[in-house]
Amino acid sequence: MPARQSKSHRTAALIVTTIIGGGWMLSIAPAVAQTGTSDCVPTFNLLIPGTWETDENADPAVPVGMLAPVAQALQSAHGDAVEVYTLPYMARAFDNGHTYADSKADAVSRATRVLEDVAQSCPRTKFTLTGYSQGADAAGDLASDIGNGRGPVDASRVLAVGLLADPGAGTPGTATVGPRTSGHGIADPRPQGMGALSGRVASICDPGDLYCSIEKGANPLIGSLGSILSKTPSTAGSTAPDGSAFLAGALTADFSDTDLPALHADVTSLGRQLTAPRIDLGQVAATAQSIASTLAPLADLLTSGAANPAATGQLGAAPTGTAEHHAYDVLTRAGKSDLTGAVNAAVEIADTACTLAGNESPPLPTPAAQMRTLTENADALTRKIDSLASTPVDVLASASSVLSVLKPTVVIDQVLNVVTGVSSLDMPGILHNLTVLPQKVAALDAQGAHQVAGELNNQFSPLVKMAAAVDLRWVAQVLALIPDPSGATQIAALVASILSNVDVIRLATIVGQIQEIAWSAVEKVLPPPGVAPDPVGAAAAMTGLLPVGLDLASVATDMLSGNPAKTAPALLGRTAHAASPTITNQEANLDLWQLSNSLVELSQSPGADDLASLISEGLSAASFFTSNAHTNYNTLVVDNAGRSAIRWLSDWLNLQIGRAV
Repeated sequence: MPARQSKSHRTAALIVTTIIGGGWMLSIAPAVAQTGTSDCVPTFNLLIPGTWETDENADPAVPVGMLAPVAQALQSAHGDAVEVYTLPYMARAFDNGHTYADSKADAVSRATRVLEDVAQSCPRTKFTLTGYSQGADAAGDLASDIGNGRGPVDASRVLAVGLLADPGAGTPGTATVGPRTSGHGIADPRPQGMGALSGRVASICDPGDLYCSIEKGANPLIGSLGSILSKTPSTAGSTAPDGSAFLAGALTADFSDTDLPALHADVTSLGRQLTAPRIDLGQVAATAQSIASTLAPLADLLTSGAANPAATGQLGAAPTGTAEHHAYDVLTRAGKSDLTGAVNAAVEIADTACTLAGNESPPLPTPAAQMRTLTENADALTRKIDSLASTPVDVLASASSVLSVLKPTVVIDQVLNVVTGVSSLDMPGILHNLTVLPQKVAALDAQGAHQVAGELNNQFSPLVKMAAAVDLRWVAQVLALIPDPSGATQIAALVASILSNVDVIRLATIVGQIQEIAWSAVEKVLPPPGVAPDPVGAAAAMTGLLPVGLDLASVATDMLSGNPAKTAPALLGRTAHAASPTITNQEANLDLWQLSNSLVELSQSPGADDLASLISEGLSAASFFTSNAHTNYNTLVVDNAGRSAIRWLSDWLNLQIGRAV
């Protein structure tokens, strides 16, 4: 555990966290030797930054992120009477092979150890806890544990707890400061409340910040996603009773060992190492492993639903020179490469080098026969990734931040877009017109066919856009894993599953052809003034409808029957949760007309409007379900004096510390 020493010389505790199998294994190395209470300060102030604001190796003496001005205000006001400790922790979400829940657990574990050490070493020291975003999530959980007698320090020693943008907002016992919000935190309020700390916990949330203020009752899908993503660790067993672990897995990518900017240098270095007069096999193995670690997550990304044409197209539409456009360039070059083959070649090189070197990595002469396998694989590796490896280093460096969160970004956006699109579909009208249109075609009713086809074109418009922008089969599988008592998510999953088996683009094209042919026939029968009617030409035009009508019938069969082919849950692996059998049974006995009525009710619900509004504001995976309001706390006014959230929080903490000192 971190031990006590003078504030100017103390360094961070080194906490090495690894996830093995299904649990957390913590190994803690003390930073300094134990000292006496004479070096203790009156107050120890623990600050926990938000997502991506820090990491495990950060210096706790250096304030960072949103809370940096708070740290500076405390130090300025109290000097040596306070110690400000900015917690180093994982501070990630889905981009390093771990979920948001993994990262928060890391923060809680590290903070608990620090607080325990200070409490034991300095029995008279008082504490304040402050957190922002994911840090507020962790600080709020710690405060709840402390207030209910389960924490690392006694509640009587805690002066104040400040929470900015708390995902657990709405927890009983917290005092809301600033504008009132209509919702609660996306991770749900803490059921045990703040206990003995009630009245000493201040929570500030911008009403527009979706992280700490969302109405889950009106928005069950977002509510369910928020609960799952904020609480599901990556180590949850595959036999979990619901699909939470699989959904979290679908969102998680591991770019933690990826060094894209060094790819070209590593490939070049590998070539030099294998052509040197004497070869250091240890270096060869290390370089090859580095290349494999860089390429493997990128290869996984390309084969997942995240790197679909719509997603990459959005990246390509970003302004030239931006990180998003650089990510598009990298994905395009990666698509021209054989990444899977390159990974296999790199692994083969590393394994062969290790086998030849044994434990001591002795240098070998270049002409040695054993080197042939290494050089052949190295040549193959270079050829397979030539396009990617030649990417400018600055482009690779810039793209990394986007690529690491592409999975959660695409999954969340696609799920929300499908639910919103499904809610806006006129399914009763589509089903009716798909039934009537072939009848009009068979009767050679040009005017009727033109009118119905025109209506279908309008009705198909949102469906075509949705089908072009998302992978419906993939989204249907993800939706099937989201528990939602309202049934809205299940309805969306059913419809997405049906539509995933319908060639929507072709269906819309056929309807458009029918409309054009029918309009041509109508113009010949009812020509403009001065032009003689041409009934023969109209009849000839109408005969062209018959084969198109047959195409329409064949493509629309699945949609009209409501009996699409079943889709295997390939994306998320084998599932054992209750939702999938329910959906399968519903599909097998589906009354599509009844389902369309459910869609009408869904589209008219307040939740549909809220969801559409939510999407229009935009979601950022990098901030984990946030709006721009999430970064607005340095300007958000919270009292009649015109103080910002950051200024108010600094003044309040200083007041509580001053009273104690």
